[in-house]
Amino acid sequence: MQVEQNPLRYALKACRRHFWAVGLFSGLINLLYLAPSIFMLQVYDRVVPTRGVPTLLVLSLILAVSLIVFALLDTVRIRLLMRASLRLEKIAASNILHRIIGTGGASPAQRAQAMRDFDTLRGTLTGPAIIALFDAPWAPIYIIISWLLHPMIGMLALVSSLLLIALAVASDWSVKKSVAEVSQRTSQAYRSQDYSIQASEVARALGMREAVVRRHLSERADLAKRQSDIAGNSGGFLAATKFLRLFLQSMALALGAYLAINQEISAGAIFAASLILGRALQPVEQILNAMKNVMAAQNAYKGLDHFCRLPDVTATRTTLPTPRGRIEVDDVTVRVPGSDRVLLNKLSFTIEPGTIVALVGPSGAGKSTLLRTLSGGVVPDEGEVRIDGARLSDWNPDELGRHVGYMPQTPTLFPASVHANISRFRALTEGGGEALDKEVLAAAMLAGAHEVILRFEHGYDTRLAVREGGGLSSGQRQLVALARALFGSPAIFYLDEPNAHLDINGETRLIATLQELKARGATVIVSTHRTGLLQAVDKVLLLRDGVIQVYDDRAKVLRSAPPPEEAREPGQLDQRGHAGEQPRAQGGQS
Repeated sequence: MQVEQNPLRYALKACRRHFWAVGLFSGLINLLYLAPSIFMLQVYDRVVPTRGVPTLLVLSLILAVSLIVFALLDTVRIRLLMRASLRLEKIAASNILHRIIGTGGASPAQRAQAMRDFDTLRGTLTGPAIIALFDAPWAPIYIIISWLLHPMIGMLALVSSLLLIALAVASDWSVKKSVAEVSQRTSQAYRSQDYSIQASEVARALGMREAVVRRHLSERADLAKRQSDIAGNSGGFLAATKFLRLFLQSMALALGAYLAINQEISAGAIFAASLILGRALQPVEQILNAMKNVMAAQNAYKGLDHFCRLPDVTATRTTLPTPRGRIEVDDVTVRVPGSDRVLLNKLSFTIEPGTIVALVGPSGAGKSTLLRTLSGGVVPDEGEVRIDGARLSDWNPDELGRHVGYMPQTPTLFPASVHANISRFRALTEGGGEALDKEVLAAAMLAGAHEVILRFEHGYDTRLAVREGGGLSSGQRQLVALARALFGSPAIFYLDEPNAHLDINGETRLIATLQELKARGATVIVSTHRTGLLQAVDKVLLLRDGVIQVYDDRAKVLRSAPPPEEAREPGQLDQRGHAGEQPRAQGGQS
């Protein structure tokens, strides 16, 4: 479904019909709320003085029918709000999830919070807070009816409503800032705990468990104190509201009695005035009771609305031809988010189709950042990346992704079967079958992962666990990730240290894979710290401190290498990208 740029506002507009219907039913419900007051008024004014039992029976029947209709209308109103919540989910959830997964312009914290905000907002549509908000506009009707009973009763109802509204505004003003801050700190605390769970193995191995636990307990204690302060502040206002409502409702009874003594109203109007005043004040008290939910929904809407203003990754783009693999980087600069520190500084270079480029340099030079930028995972602060002359933003991300093989430095596998991971979950969008199985096997064989996968407990159907690595060793994880990158015979490859966890046989197989890709005419950029892969590349691009130091043919770069007596680790590249002595093969993990 094509939606406008802000999916949240579009979805809320689509739910307007439900909200109008809820408003209509709320009006009818509030009118029926008068039934008990009218019943009491008639009993005291007509039935008791005349001792009219038939009249009492008729009034009782009318009251029963009115309350049955009231209950049915209230049920329909709740169902309408539930349907609005479901419609909001149906229209907006997909687009928001696409933005969370596919938007590089938002921080991980913003993306993690977006769906929580959406669920908070959607949950509020079915809670008591939204009912109170729809009932609140009808409070003036009860004040007018009170005025019809007697102007003094109407004046008391008006003053009472203004007092409670003032309390509600004061309560909102006193805790608004604190609630927003606690919400932000709570999200940070949960993210910190999630990260500690992922890193629990490291914490245990390094004897950090007690320190990590104390850190989280300190965060929780601070949150508990802040939440307690907010609850105490809100509780005070809520207690004052309950006191005022009960007191003023009793005063309405006293005022009615006084007016009845002076024969200005009937005896039945005494009790009717008290009930009507209580009903006029009830929505304000309900809003105060649900103030925490109302403010959470308000903050969620603001945060989600800001997130939904990011570029829409689901927007329809013109389908471009299958890329040949020409990559142009023009004056690309990438900074650390929220900082002026530069990771990549004005990089410009061109890679022709069918070229294999080795991306080398010391740790922290910006190699992984460059590969993430080329793949679209990082949006450059300045400059642009073009594929076959088209900017990355001009390509449909999914269509371009089919022609790209990306393997990050830390291979990320999803909690699903090995087959589903390699096939990029293609069965969910196109269905499975023999053709898909053949593509998966071809990719695994080209990566040298087929024999390794067959040794898994259930082969290609082995399900990976929901934890780092998915239950595989680093080398196995890297082979599966490489097979996934090779799936579908892409035209462009971004491989970030694909040999980091491979033994000498695995690296030999990887060199053969690169040669096969070259024969196919694929464009490959491979990051490496080891010199073994250099024999399979055409060019070498040396990065240092985010700046290109060397970009030339492999032969020229190697001819300019310094004498071997220069101090550097065997098998590594020095800071200029020059190769040291290749270590002898010993087998095992590198």
